[in-house]
Amino acid sequence: MIKCLVSDVDGTLFLDLETPTGIIEETTIKRVQELTASGVRLVMASGRDHLTAHYLESKLNVKVDGIGQNGGVIMIDNEVLMSFPIDESIIHSLLELMEKTSLNVNILFIDDKGRHVFAKPYGWMFDLFKVMLERKEITYLYEHDFNTFRLSEQHPFIKAVVICDTTEDRDAFTQEMVEHLANHSYDWFYSSPQYIEIMSKNINKGTGVLHLARVLNLQLDEIAVVGDSYNDISMFKVTPHSFAMDHGDDEVKAYARHEVSKVDEVIDYILEYNQRG
Repeated sequence: MIKCLVSDVDGTLFLDLETPTGIIEETTIKRVQELTASGVRLVMASGRDHLTAHYLESKLNVKVDGIGQNGGVIMIDNEVLMSFPIDESIIHSLLELMEKTSLNVNILFIDDKGRHVFAKPYGWMFDLFKVMLERKEITYLYEHDFNTFRLSEQHPFIKAVVICDTTEDRDAFTQEMVEHLANHSYDWFYSSPQYIEIMSKNINKGTGVLHLARVLNLQLDEIAVVGDSYNDISMFKVTPHSFAMDHGDDEVKAYARHEVSKVDEVIDYILEYNQRG
């Protein structure tokens, strides 16, 4: 029996790929409600912070647990049970490189309280997060720069997101970053054509699902997962019930057992599978 659905957010529950709106289709809302009414737990797994689960609850009218910051935070029943911060020396090195590079980049840091702090509080990405704050998709956006934030707050950060203007800039900065951080232990991956995400070593959505299974006393074949991007591959690898969105890259879809166009199809699979069992 499948007892838990772990779903990516952007490109999965939120299907608008061009201009992210935080909107979930009405048919999906009804199907999610049917799924949770049958006793299946819903968990989001996202690069967004774990408190996005509360935003989803307001839209879906069901309880949502959270694997936030790409596995960096595990929140069950509104309680943060685990968090895996990046080393402070990595933060300093990233900020140092940002000042040295000729490329136009910004860096977003997110902690386990869902606080979003930009190295440079201006530009197109900062404006996007202001809109997300207005829509209540995030709960906190610091208005000043990172160094000002650090004068009064030393709380550890879970992840850093390097934001570039173009894919070419992203790739060029990656080369600089790998060289500059050669003596540090960390993991990184691309989460969009313009994002480089930096995490603590060996922390990802897949490890988030493994921690979730242990906390909830679930077997891995009692969990289904669905996503659309490279940061979802790690969770495709941990359960036989893996679903990739059909708009994802072929390399991403190759790691999943099934391909779907909507989360609704995953829910159909789970309900039918459980009925057979």
